Amino acid sequence: MKKIIKLLFIILFFIIGILYFKYGKELISLWEEKKEYKIKDMKVVEIDTLDEYEFFNKGIITYNSQKIIHRDYNNNIVWEKENKEFTNEVFTTDTYIYLETNNTITVLDKNNQQFIIDEINGNIVNVSRETDKTAFIVMGNGQTLYVMDDNNQVIVDGKEFKDSITGITFSDKSKAYVVMTLTFDRGNPVNTVYFNLMDNVEVWSTVIESEILIKAKIINNQVILIGTENIYFYNNNGKLMWKNSLYNKVLDYDFSKGKIHLLVKKDKDVEYISYNFEGKVMEIQAAPHNVSKLKIYEDKVFAYGNNSIYILHNNKSDKIFEDMENFKDFIFEGSTVYILFKDKLYKGQIKFI
Repeated sequence: MKKIIKLLFIILFFIIGILYFKYGKELISLWEEKKEYKIKDMKVVEIDTLDEYEFFNKGIITYNSQKIIHRDYNNNIVWEKENKEFTNEVFTTDTYIYLETNNTITVLDKNNQQFIIDEINGNIVNVSRETDKTAFIVMGNGQTLYVMDDNNQVIVDGKEFKDSITGITFSDKSKAYVVMTLTFDRGNPVNTVYFNLMDNVEVWSTVIESEILIKAKIINNQVILIGTENIYFYNNNGKLMWKNSLYNKVLDYDFSKGKIHLLVKKDKDVEYISYNFEGKVMEIQAAPHNVSKLKIYEDKVFAYGNNSIYILHNNKSDKIFEDMENFKDFIFEGSTVYILFKDKLYKGQIKFI
């Protein structure tokens, strides 16, 4: 009798295994289609801001031409600084704040420690930070590039470009960077892409015409370029490996986990498209009409507009947030999302239920 019961259990186990192998994924997919993302345990904190405000160092930085205040997420003041002179420009990155006053560049770190950058002179056009390196674009007869490392040492000291610099990106694998420049020849856009080493050695360069390049990214010393008409992928020797045409207007873009993510405007519709690094389309999904920006966090695709946020998944668009007012930005810390407005901060937990 025990042998018969044991045999029946074995047969039942194999039947369940076969059914799961054949239909399990479909059942899980159907179950997940009924689930949706939501923000739970939503709380709102009133915050005090000056003219400008943005996320900074697990809190908010807010400033005007004479004052800078760093607040935590509960509106408590972490530190504040009054400027003796009017500040012409303020640039913020993830860990530093750069003030331009009468052609002097002052740096504040996240602890309000201050120092002067003597090596950089001129009017700063833009500051960007990536892979622990900070790029300064300074206006002169043309445009000049300075790069500082995480110890605030200048490692690219005043490299001049005759054309306007439209983008810069750094390698996370080597001491290399890419600069994009733009000029016009009889109304035709002419982009030049330079792949340089920090010691001022140009490894390769290329010219792309008849469209405007809007983003460059170095991944494993290979270069991805997103233009208004095409996507390009170059190897580390500057050889074009593939090129994909874009037939729709690019609204926004992001990179993550071996993918290129695009949000595009197709006639009156909006679509999300992802490519792998071989140029193959991995996913196409319709997006809501009122979104124009894209953000990738972990494995989630966020599409958003001025006052609403969606998560795109399984050919669905789950609206996780909407407000009557426009928000400035949103960020994540773990499963917690923070949504920043002029005078308030929302925070909550993203759940899949």
